[in-house]
Amino acid sequence: MTLETLQQCRNAAHELQKAQKAINMHESGAGCISGMHYGDTPRGRGEPISSQEAYVEKKERLEEELHQKKTMYQNLKCEVLHAISNLTRLQRQLICGYYVHGHSWDTVNRICGVKRQQSIYQVRKAFDKILERA
Repeated sequence: MTLETLQQCRNAAHELQKAQKAINMHESGAGCISGMHYGDTPRGRGEPISSQEAYVEKKERLEEELHQKKTMYQNLKCEVLHAISNLTRLQRQLICGYYVHGHSWDTVNRICGVKRQQSIYQVRKAFDKILERA
């Protein structure tokens, strides 16, 4: 386990949240797409597509992107959770809150009920236990 792996997990959590938000925004702007159907004939160059087809195609692209990001996030999350399994409860909560779930330190400290100085101390102790020394 390295600090880079922890940061990659945090970034993956943020990317996953962005992808889900993009799908939600796309769905909220859909309006009524009744009468939608796919034809069996392929579109040629320059042939216009209906707004319904464009909506579905964009949603499929967004869902595929979400699936890829979710897979990457799950792999990193499992690695981090395995590495922190032998830490104390507070240290696990701090590391999970910030690096796995992607919350800010203020939010993590509020959830855990600790002050910033105590969380800094606990995270340093956790890093000493889980991070590889090069």
